Amino acid sequence: MPDLPPPIASRDVADDEAALQMAELLERGLRRLAITFVNHAGSVLVKGVPLERLVLVANQGVGFSPVADAFGATGLIDPQQSLARPDGDLRLKPDLTALRPLDPASGWAWAPGVRHDRSGGINALDQRGFCARQQASFAAAGLSALAGFEIEWMVGLPQPGGEAGGWTPAVMGGPYGADRLVQGLDYLTAVAEALDAAELPWLQLHPEYGAGQFELSLAAATPLEAADRLVAARLVIQQVSRRFGWISSFAPVVTSDLVGNGGHLHLSVADQGVPLLGGGPGTAGLTARGEALLAGLLEQLPALMPLACGLAVSYVRLAPGRWAAPFQVWGVENREAALRLVPAGGGEPGHLELKVADLSANPYLLMGAVLGVAQDALRHPRVLRPPLSGDPASVPPAEAPRLPKSLSEALLALEASQVLREVMGEVLLRTVAESRQAEVRRSEALSDEDLIASTRAWPLTGL
Repeated sequence: MPDLPPPIASRDVADDEAALQMAELLERGLRRLAITFVNHAGSVLVKGVPLERLVLVANQGVGFSPVADAFGATGLIDPQQSLARPDGDLRLKPDLTALRPLDPASGWAWAPGVRHDRSGGINALDQRGFCARQQASFAAAGLSALAGFEIEWMVGLPQPGGEAGGWTPAVMGGPYGADRLVQGLDYLTAVAEALDAAELPWLQLHPEYGAGQFELSLAAATPLEAADRLVAARLVIQQVSRRFGWISSFAPVVTSDLVGNGGHLHLSVADQGVPLLGGGPGTAGLTARGEALLAGLLEQLPALMPLACGLAVSYVRLAPGRWAAPFQVWGVENREAALRLVPAGGGEPGHLELKVADLSANPYLLMGAVLGVAQDALRHPRVLRPPLSGDPASVPPAEAPRLPKSLSEALLALEASQVLREVMGEVLLRTVAESRQAEVRRSEALSDEDLIASTRAWPLTGL
């Protein structure tokens, strides 16, 4: 039945502004708008509306049940979650400041949505709203940040009995190989053109290490926009892959014999406009405030893991020797350290790379939590231990402790973190924890091979 708008007395988006934007989009040939949000499990959910309804939808939103945050990685609702109930309604409103083309050739635009209560306020569990609040708190403290994500994915032809246990790579060629670039040149050209058409600035696009694997580095932006860009870019990649008759998998592990897919987060921070991760007297140019930032993030890394790696199979990827950085250490340009410091140079500021993150993360939850931890780290400085050089697996565990080896272990760290409890608030932290508990229950009876198979083509399932 048609979606009925709730009675809302006041409007929070000017009609003339939305009407002007609608006219401009229609003039460009765009006719439909996809409004997305990302639920606790990291799945991107969507409502589509005609652009002619933009003014009404911007003010009153479209309905979405709160049960969406009880959807698991495979789309099933876990009845043990507190949000697994049929009653209630939220209003999903597009953020018109972030609206962009999605697929101009088919007339689709895209905007990230924010879920509001029927009374008009942003819902306390809305993940993008949480990220926006943390960004505002960061700015209020005189801090600023730029962030960018890397997207790793594999393209394949899932076939029963095919190579690699039901997954056949769609493009052959060696690790980072120009031969794979040539084999997949039409595909990468289509991806690049689609990113440009969607007005998504990018820095690098190339073959990665694994068979049929590619990597995209998105340009840096404010933390909220960086998360938006990640969501939109994934949709673009999925659409281009579908046109080639391929499946694009963002799963942390696609087959046990291949490296996994990461979703690394890059972050630079400045205080009153002064960069913290370069220009100082410390290691690789760290300032004293930069050292405090690293120390606080390093301390909270185990607690951040359920937000950075939300699937049970994420922890299969996080094993020594898979270049997934499963150690609670930092290092200068060390790609097996969970926190990699990239020194300033070439006109670029120094920045951190959170290497453990993968694309099962809700980018808004992860980005907001990282900003909250960073602000706490600067308010309460810790002592930064020395950086680690070389392979962390080759040193004593006391020098390079392992990060949680399972989602259940990581969840204990999250629930024990007073810092993240204050950053996220009790209700948001509890419902995110319930989502991760549901994933633990889903996966606990599965072998590693069955676990990998269950999310092999993630976010698609049943392949």
